[in-house]
Amino acid sequence: MVKINIKESIIDYSNDNSYFHINDLKRYFTKEGIKFKENSLKQQIYLFKKEKIIFPAGRGWYSNIQKEFNLNTQPINKIMKLLLEKFPLLKFSCWSTEQLKGFFHHLPNQFVTFIYVENDFLSTLKDFLMENNYNVYLNPSKIEAEKFIELKTKTIILKPSIVSRVSNENNSAKIEKILVDLFMEIKKISLIDKEEYKKIISNIIFDYRINIAKMLDYAHNRKMKDQILNIMNLQN
Repeated sequence: MVKINIKESIIDYSNDNSYFHINDLKRYFTKEGIKFKENSLKQQIYLFKKEKIIFPAGRGWYSNIQKEFNLNTQPINKIMKLLLEKFPLLKFSCWSTEQLKGFFHHLPNQFVTFIYVENDFLSTLKDFLMENNYNVYLNPSKIEAEKFIELKTKTIILKPSIVSRVSNENNSAKIEKILVDLFMEIKKISLIDKEEYKKIISNIIFDYRINIAKMLDYAHNRKMKDQILNIMNLQN
């Protein structure tokens, strides 16, 4: 009987899966009848990471994609500077659909900036931004969005903050949070359709490596983890 090489099996599995959780790998080995020891498996994965054969993608997740995603913050630098000059202690999270423009299949006519802040500051922030000539909407419902939202230059949508383990970079939301938020927002606002969203997320996560664990944690908080997993065709 031919002895199965664990190292080669891990490499083969990684080559076939852009992202995988260690539990996925264990289930695969069990299904294929490949015997393994827990500590030996973890040690081998550690060595593969060190040798840059596989790469970390968050707690328990790994990837065969070497290049990490680098998010362009230029489209939101101006608005972040404006807010921090007026409210230096304000905690908020900001992102714009313009940051993703290189990944659209059909580029939208106008981009939208989303700002997430505590409920108590939403009205204050709306007044301040309108005074500075921004087109601002405060947490619109789906019906309100369909009837009243006009997408034009300098459009901002204010939303209440969502608990997240995905930290911000100087109030700039990370890609793991943005991809989840965008999926939630397209249900309310006619920014893009679901197929366009699938193209965006696929273009990002399969060409660049992101922290899948953090994204799924945030998706769980927003009660849409299974939907994100299905879109990415991943297990967990």
